[in-house]
Amino acid sequence: MQMLDLAFDAVVERGKHLSSVLAALFAQIKPDQEEATAIRHELYQRVRALGMPTFLRTRIEDAYGPSVAEAIIAASMQDAPVFIRPNTLRASAADVQRALPGSILRTDFGFEALEIPEAYGLFRTQAYLDGWFEQQDLASQRVSITLRPQPGMRVVDACAGAGGKSLHIAALMKNTGRIIALDVAEDKLNTLRKRAAHAGVSIIDARPIISTKIIKRLADSADRVLLDVPCTGTGVLRRNPDIMIHMSEASLLELQEIQADILRRHARSAKPGGLVCYANCSVLPDEGRLQVQRFLQESGNAFTLLEEWQTLPHEVDCDGFYVALMQRS
Repeated sequence: MQMLDLAFDAVVERGKHLSSVLAALFAQIKPDQEEATAIRHELYQRVRALGMPTFLRTRIEDAYGPSVAEAIIAASMQDAPVFIRPNTLRASAADVQRALPGSILRTDFGFEALEIPEAYGLFRTQAYLDGWFEQQDLASQRVSITLRPQPGMRVVDACAGAGGKSLHIAALMKNTGRIIALDVAEDKLNTLRKRAAHAGVSIIDARPIISTKIIKRLADSADRVLLDVPCTGTGVLRRNPDIMIHMSEASLLELQEIQADILRRHARSAKPGGLVCYANCSVLPDEGRLQVQRFLQESGNAFTLLEEWQTLPHEVDCDGFYVALMQRS
């Protein structure tokens, strides 16, 4: 109990990420599956019990109405399912399903993914050690497919982070062509490089953004551009309930400015006729649909909206995401 209290204080008082606190706690006490599940559940419930900030609840109600907002909020307070993406460079969905007894084939959006009833020990399985899969939510997997990458293309992933979507794009491209993965955090790019080697991916060129010249040099060069921008994470509260503790109206407005700046700067990396995919894991229209509408209005006829979709956690059993696919004229 004392360790749980200390972990809770680390999240609430010291601003530590819940997932990091749990990982450190598990490394210290080395629980078995039953103990780990119980500890995780207790800590998540304590954080959820703090409730959603009033300003955030109000924004969701203004966007969707009281009844839908209540459904979104209720779903966001539940545990999220665990999905994995078969790495088709090494194995098929059928191969992975056979290797992981109890896994469930899901084809909700027209592609094959697997749901895992229990994630404990997943990364110690031989299938994972052999690079057969990555853990990735259904909606997140749908983002890369929406980008429509093809073998041989030149793709820019402008907010690559640790590279989950870059790796998926590489598999969709059959590891031919080139993916330029950008991020401001070098440590995340180092993780991406390790993950790429593990997955058998050789076409990713991970580059830190150390100046605006990095972006300017990519102008008019890419067949596809992915902008998975930083956001509030209101679509993934089931996985990261501590987001609610640290979010404020000021941080939301700051994020909206960052999103608009990324969209303006990086969309020009697409060559004429190329596609730009804007995405984030938020349920707030200010970060999604309205952000894209403003960009299109400011751009005149330079970009055309081809497709957009939104997932909400109470409608489909996956993360909340907004995605827009645009074509440069």
